[in-house]
Amino acid sequence: MTRFDSLITRCLFATTLGWFLVSAQDVVAHGDDHAHMQEMMALKERIPEQYHIMDRTPVTPSPESLARGARLYTRHCAACHGPRGEGDGPAATALPAPPASFLDREHSDIYGPGEKYWIIGEGIVEAAMPGFAGQLSPRDRWDLVNFILELQKQAETKGKDD
Repeated sequence: MTRFDSLITRCLFATTLGWFLVSAQDVVAHGDDHAHMQEMMALKERIPEQYHIMDRTPVTPSPESLARGARLYTRHCAACHGPRGEGDGPAATALPAPPASFLDREHSDIYGPGEKYWIIGEGIVEAAMPGFAGQLSPRDRWDLVNFILELQKQAETKGKDD
């Protein structure tokens, strides 16, 4: 082995070791978050294409739609997702995975309005979230999406005012 080969071998070893240590630190520090993001992306892949391209709701977020969405949210969603959409409802601790916090934009923005609509209808078996397609009309589900998006807007406005 030449000196050059030896130097290359040591550099490769050091680079590999450094990558391994950084990766190990990342898993320790963010392991749950990384796994959670992988689960979110796997769910996104299961959502039919026609829901991916819907970047807005077909129901105008009028005061009436938002009021209906608020009532539906309180009745069907708040127990797990919390009254303000922070994923901290009273039933959250009994679930296998924490419910989504709609105010965590890094996570919530992974799904567009159409994808949120699909998730509300179909549910997420792995997270013990029921599907509501049999209980809620399409209009109800769009009102819920409007309300969830409004919760996010209100939180952003509040954050800017603080």
